[in-house]
Amino acid sequence: MRDIALKAGVSVSAVSLALRNQPRVSPAERLRIQTIAERLGYRRDPEIARLMEHLRTNRTRRPESRIAIIVPELDRPALASYFPITEMVKGIAAQADEAGFEPEMFFLTDQGMTPARLRGILVARGVKGIIVAPYASGVGTLDMDMTGFCGATCGYSIIRPGLHRACPNYLQMMDELIDHMQRLHLHRIGFVMTYHRGGIGHKLLTSSYLYYQSLLRARERIPILALENVNERDLAAWLHRYRPEAVISSGRVFNLLQGMGLAIPGDLYFANLDLSEPPRQAAGMDHRYQLVGREAVNLVLTQFTLNLTGVPATPKVVLVDSHRRDGFTLPTEPVRRADSPAVPARSKRFVRAEGH
Repeated sequence: MRDIALKAGVSVSAVSLALRNQPRVSPAERLRIQTIAERLGYRRDPEIARLMEHLRTNRTRRPESRIAIIVPELDRPALASYFPITEMVKGIAAQADEAGFEPEMFFLTDQGMTPARLRGILVARGVKGIIVAPYASGVGTLDMDMTGFCGATCGYSIIRPGLHRACPNYLQMMDELIDHMQRLHLHRIGFVMTYHRGGIGHKLLTSSYLYYQSLLRARERIPILALENVNERDLAAWLHRYRPEAVISSGRVFNLLQGMGLAIPGDLYFANLDLSEPPRQAAGMDHRYQLVGREAVNLVLTQFTLNLTGVPATPKVVLVDSHRRDGFTLPTEPVRRADSPAVPARSKRFVRAEGH
């Protein structure tokens, strides 16, 4: 660092700040010093960087050891009843605590709060780690300068800035669920989509289902009932026309089906798109949101270790090992019906996601 400081005509401490992307050095000066360092062949030692970060303070719980959880869309009462994010927060808090960091929540819905004001608060408190919670209503952005922060997000909904992200494995869950239903001899499988259009989760779940449908003969296919048609009248018409044996959807549709007088199981089988929400004892998809939160913390900690801050040039996506789960809404043994179609030939079976 002394050689870099001499060449740049600045102090060694200024070089250290610039190489760590600290906002106390202007962006232009940081770039100039980093360019000189690159020319001189400077490479950071991550172990030394981590040690120096630890030695900058003599307190176990220090301001720099906080991790901010930013909730961009929901207020506190709404968050309490939105289980996917509350489960993520539990995972974030547990992993942060194990690593010696203290999580602190910030809501952009608070009166007078803006991304610029929040940035000022975080800088003043010495908070470097940021985890951005997803939008509940679809995709969105966080228009905040990320300079000097180690950031990550949960799920796919934050489309800007391009942060590292930890996500459920939507494709794996749907693949497993459809294959499992086929093994139970349920071949007329319907899908009622209650996700908003445009999100990656919507696209991945839809892609898996449509691939399964493509393996069937045209007269056997059941089109997806879209979110805008999720009401009792359209749902009843869809059921009457296509007569599915089982339906994949959310708790909202489960309640509609029961309100129409259908017994589940009995008249119809069902799988829940997201078992973080009722009916939680149903069969369906376990997104493992707490593990998603834990992995988001790990993405932030890796940046701490390597002294990497700001928006990454090549954001990574970590998929957690999320799976289908058994429950009372699907049978435990293959269904035997006199009028059931024969089990499809192997060439028409869905891609098996469970390795059997």
